[in-house]
Amino acid sequence: RSKILAAATEAGLDGKVDCRLGLGTPTNEWGSATALGIRALNALGGGSVTFADADVTLFALEGTDQSLFDRVVGEFEAELPDVFLLNATLPTPPEAAPDGIPEFTATRSPEGDVQLRGRINSEIARTTADSFARAAFGSSTVRTTARVDETLPATWSSRVLAGLDALSRLSNGAVIVTPDALSISGNTGNQNASSEIAGLLADKLGDSEEFNIDVTYQEKLDPLLGIPTPEECEAQIVEIIGNRKITFEPGSATLDAATQDIMDEIAELLQLCGDIPLVIAGHTDSQGREVMNQQLSQERAQAVVDALRARRVLTASYEVRGYGEEQPIASNDTEEGREANRRIEFKLRRPEPVEETETTLESIEDPAPTDETSQSDGAGDNGDGQN
Repeated sequence: RSKILAAATEAGLDGKVDCRLGLGTPTNEWGSATALGIRALNALGGGSVTFADADVTLFALEGTDQSLFDRVVGEFEAELPDVFLLNATLPTPPEAAPDGIPEFTATRSPEGDVQLRGRINSEIARTTADSFARAAFGSSTVRTTARVDETLPATWSSRVLAGLDALSRLSNGAVIVTPDALSISGNTGNQNASSEIAGLLADKLGDSEEFNIDVTYQEKLDPLLGIPTPEECEAQIVEIIGNRKITFEPGSATLDAATQDIMDEIAELLQLCGDIPLVIAGHTDSQGREVMNQQLSQERAQAVVDALRARRVLTASYEVRGYGEEQPIASNDTEEGREANRRIEFKLRRPEPVEETETTLESIEDPAPTDETSQSDGAGDNGDGQN
């Protein structure tokens, strides 16, 4: 009941409504399923959803956008517990034109996330497409919300699978299947990708099939040419940040929303850079307690690493350091200076220089310093250090 009422409130329910408790529901997930149905109606902008035991009937409002209907129903169907069976209908307005052209779309983002949506011709075909995508792109990256439409041509499934195979040859992009054509677009680091995809589609679909290929070769994606050196990666991060800053909510280690674009760009570069010995360092101004500043700088640097990891950057070789207020780059006496000192730095971890040992005859013959001489030198160093 709590889940149902919460979903109804999110959808605009105002005031107190009685939701009677009852026994004998077909599954313990009844409340979750009903809440999903309410949220689906809210996303569609209206309509009705009826639960009769395990049968779910959804009617959208006349005039609901076809692509919106396909997306919402696909997501609803994918999230429903297995025991439920959904029947969704989009009424055709009187004297209205037929539904829009049916379409299946698969997209692959630069971060590697893959989405399958639109229409597919059978439940078996949907399961097959989902399994193929998970094998090609990785199980954790694939989300399928395509809905079943049994009126599609019999060749629809084979064209979907051919499109997914072509998409797997790209670093990122999209494939669109319609009754009359198949389109593939995106970016790749393979200079021969266009011809290879054309050969693949012709082999799988036949020479008579119409397909459009719009693939862009990018040198930075080329595994043979586009991998920058660690030093180039370090310099390019500085260029990406430029006059911008990685900022946090005041007094916390939560990244500010305005920082998301910078993090996306840095992550895209670091995915290309690969396994480099990178140090991510956090710095603060001098306001507050020194111990707290050090802890906050450490947590902020760790938050940046976590954000990169969430963007599928391999961070095993990265080191997190929090320097607190120890290394200011401006005066802490002004707001501008304090703002400059609150920063995140990306630097390569370089080996410490090895101090050369004297091996000349004179050094061997020189007597070792006395205790008195050592104490005198040490006192001088301490004095310099204090100044």
